[in-house]
Amino acid sequence: MTRDFNDDWLFQKEGQAEERVHLPHDAMITEPRDASCRNGVNTGFFPGGKYVYTKYWKVNPEWLEKSVRVHFEGVYQNCHVFLNAVEVGSHKYGYTPFDIDLTGKLQAGENCLRLMVDNSLEPNCRWYSGAGIYRPVQLIVEEKQHIERIRVKTLAINPAVISVDVIGDSLEAVTVSICDRSHILYEGEPGKITLQQVQLWSDETPKLYTCIAKCKTDEKRLDFGIRKLEWSAEKGLLVNEKEILLRGGCIHHDHGVLGACEFWDAEERRIRILKDAGFNAIRMAHHPASQILLSICDRLGMYVMNETFDGWYVPKTYHDYARYFDECWKDDVRSMVESAENHPSVIMYSIGNEVSETATPKGIKVCRMIQDYVHGLDDTRPVTAGINVLLNVYAHMGIGVYRDKGEYQPKPLPPGKSYHDKKSGSAFFNAMAQKLGPLMFFMSKGRHGDKACAPAGDVLDIIGLNYASSRYDEDAKKYPERMMVGSETMVADLPYNWSRVKKYPQLVGDFVWSAWDYLGEACIGDWTYHSYKGLPLLAGQGMIDITGKALASMYYMQIVWGLRKKPFIAVSPLNHADETPTKGAWQFTNAIDSWSWEGYEGVKTTVEVYAAGESVRLFLNDRLIGCRRLKKFKSSFSLVYQPGVLRAEALDTNGNVIAQHFLGTAQKETILWAEAEKKELRANGQDLCYVPIEFTDKKHCLKPYIEKRVDIAVEGCVSLAGFGSALCKTNEVFDRNHHMAYRGRCLAVLRAKNEQGKAKVSISAEGVEPVVIRLEVK
Repeated sequence: MTRDFNDDWLFQKEGQAEERVHLPHDAMITEPRDASCRNGVNTGFFPGGKYVYTKYWKVNPEWLEKSVRVHFEGVYQNCHVFLNAVEVGSHKYGYTPFDIDLTGKLQAGENCLRLMVDNSLEPNCRWYSGAGIYRPVQLIVEEKQHIERIRVKTLAINPAVISVDVIGDSLEAVTVSICDRSHILYEGEPGKITLQQVQLWSDETPKLYTCIAKCKTDEKRLDFGIRKLEWSAEKGLLVNEKEILLRGGCIHHDHGVLGACEFWDAEERRIRILKDAGFNAIRMAHHPASQILLSICDRLGMYVMNETFDGWYVPKTYHDYARYFDECWKDDVRSMVESAENHPSVIMYSIGNEVSETATPKGIKVCRMIQDYVHGLDDTRPVTAGINVLLNVYAHMGIGVYRDKGEYQPKPLPPGKSYHDKKSGSAFFNAMAQKLGPLMFFMSKGRHGDKACAPAGDVLDIIGLNYASSRYDEDAKKYPERMMVGSETMVADLPYNWSRVKKYPQLVGDFVWSAWDYLGEACIGDWTYHSYKGLPLLAGQGMIDITGKALASMYYMQIVWGLRKKPFIAVSPLNHADETPTKGAWQFTNAIDSWSWEGYEGVKTTVEVYAAGESVRLFLNDRLIGCRRLKKFKSSFSLVYQPGVLRAEALDTNGNVIAQHFLGTAQKETILWAEAEKKELRANGQDLCYVPIEFTDKKHCLKPYIEKRVDIAVEGCVSLAGFGSALCKTNEVFDRNHHMAYRGRCLAVLRAKNEQGKAKVSISAEGVEPVVIRLEVK
């Protein structure tokens, strides 16, 4: 029996009163942001803390003779678990699942489970980590002789042959059934099984089957896909004997206004939007993905590069995972592999990100050791690691490497400015990228770059290259047997990168940083206007912002990939025409798809057009503005704003129109537009309803210059889980019932309660009619 164990926990921050919460719960998102906290821009100025989670529940006397455990998908971090005041387990890493065995330790009647979570030592992460029990929890009660897990592998596809292993101690009378919904394809013993007339799993056909394993005392189910994976420098990366090119993007784990809380609906929405935008692969940066994410990628058809760590034994922040890498790495790698091995979406394991340790002989030894360990657990997928070549060049010279000022002390750093870390590792590289801008593209070329990454390239199945695409031509020629993946790249480099992905089979894909914007690494990619006051909060690096809106750079990627045939028009924001922003290196534009700027008539702006073709013509109200050649799928025009219609025409080499795109001005009247993405929720405490809110005209044409306060009131069987905008620099937070719109838009997320009934959501802003949304919770 597996039951939801998320309801009715007591939560207490150190020194404060208890409150009742329902998991998942992010303790960090409600911390008061503090300009002086040690986490700084890493977490968007959210501090850490110490927290206690307590759960009281009654135990059936029959359970005392059974196997009982609690499964935690993720607790950030350094937690100790107590049952009835006796410690029964602990776990350090905040991103891997773990079980707490309660067998033989329970008492009949009421029991008390308590978690002591310590995220107070900061900084310990380079991005927003969240804190507490931020992923779901399950209580698992079963016979002591039970099936521990099922493992399914695809051995062949013509015909389909799978192997099924049913793992457990002293199991008797084990049988398995392979089902397609209610249709049984096979019944019999586990082992090697041939299946007729089945559909193969891929990103385009994400077909899943169910394996039901039974023994005398237990029954378990597993969804799986039949998918053959092969890789070679000669043929590339093959799924079901067909080459695939990975249109990839990196994502962090947070869900914007929800913080780090992991909900099925939040992850499903994100993966669906990413897939609809054109991505067919994600890289989980920089830690193992949750079971929810992998299950959704299986169902929707999204390839996954699943990553273990941000680093190994050299710290990137003072209190990070490096401090217990030697102690924990093997258990955490095993946890990642075992939680991913049955997911057809997972096509690659990454064993580290920007691991500058690979610039040293010791680091190469560790690299081989981890890869060999992964191969021993799962030999059906290739292993990679993100190698930042420039970082390795500097590390080889002793530059940008973290150095402790004395012996490491696992205690809070002194307050004030008495302790200051120099930027090192990935943070050092980010600072360099900010200074060098487009020159970064060339910095990894040549013999120094070759020397810095060649040892890792010799070890890894596929070397991941972070911001080192300038090496592609050179290494494809010099190392014809070496496989590569652009594990982290900038969107401005996509035209070059994608041309090489198509040219070289050994280069299997490109993963842009980042596919979806995120909390922390605050303002590193944003084009920041200093008229926005407050602390940096969001990275501003996403091709899609935290509300789920695709930005101009996303449409640019679609055109480069060949997925969008129409041109795309983007306009520099006229409400900031008199300001010069601080430009982040990761975004090449801050232009947006709007020609609605009431009150800015006569103001000069830049219009960017992205298109495939030889050149592009731009018209305003049928008047020709100009005709420009396209360079790297882009051309720019300078013009004065006046209402009307922009038209862009993409032309071929003969001047013929290939395709056109229009951008028109909104009508005068402004309305507050809000629509629930679903109207019915289940009364389970987990279902979410997303409500995008925009200032538009009656035809839903966005007015991005309107940035005013929006209020929301919630009644009935839902609660407000988060409310905010995509503004990167602000003192606003996401747990209030009001927020300023940014670029005419904000987002509310509602969470179902456990009781059935109705809900009413009222949304209002000054000068417009309010909106009322009614929901059913069943």
